[in-house]
Amino acid sequence: MVPQDPTLFTGTIRTNLDPFGIYTDKEIFEALKRVQLIPEVPDTSISTTTDPISTSNRNIFLDLSSPVAESGNNLSQGQKQLVCLARALLKAPKVILFDEATASIDYLTDSKIQATIRQLESTTITIAHRLNTVIYYDKVLVLDQGRVKEFAHPYELLQIEKGLFRTMCEHSGEVEVLEGMAKEAWESRLII
Repeated sequence: MVPQDPTLFTGTIRTNLDPFGIYTDKEIFEALKRVQLIPEVPDTSISTTTDPISTSNRNIFLDLSSPVAESGNNLSQGQKQLVCLARALLKAPKVILFDEATASIDYLTDSKIQATIRQLESTTITIAHRLNTVIYYDKVLVLDQGRVKEFAHPYELLQIEKGLFRTMCEHSGEVEVLEGMAKEAWESRLII
């Protein structure tokens, strides 16, 4: 499970991602790349001096022994969510639950994370308020006051003129974009 309020432990990046020492550095770095915490190609122009200005701007995720404070207090909320997501991806579970897992992450990073999630071989269940987070999913379950109101592929739901999902998309101001994304997902599943 990757929750909105992630749990991190006092220790290092490594111990938070791999507390039992099961995975190689390569596997851990791959998970960090998949969640956008480190770049695909590390920036070699980053200074490795002990100058306080250059060390304060370095990417701590490039060093697995970088410290993580109690509850991850030395990381932003978005970084905490991404560490928790990397930990889940590293385990490659059969089922993974995302509960507003990218709520504190900017939209550009979120779209990259969603592309990564779509590539998973795991069954994914996502609780989200960001519509672009679920627009590529196989099925969307729309709840209203705890009751199931709609359940279908996002593209099918968008075809329901007065439907709740369509109404939410319209209120987002991005209905055309979301409908295009949903149509793309709908058509790609028909090709398979």
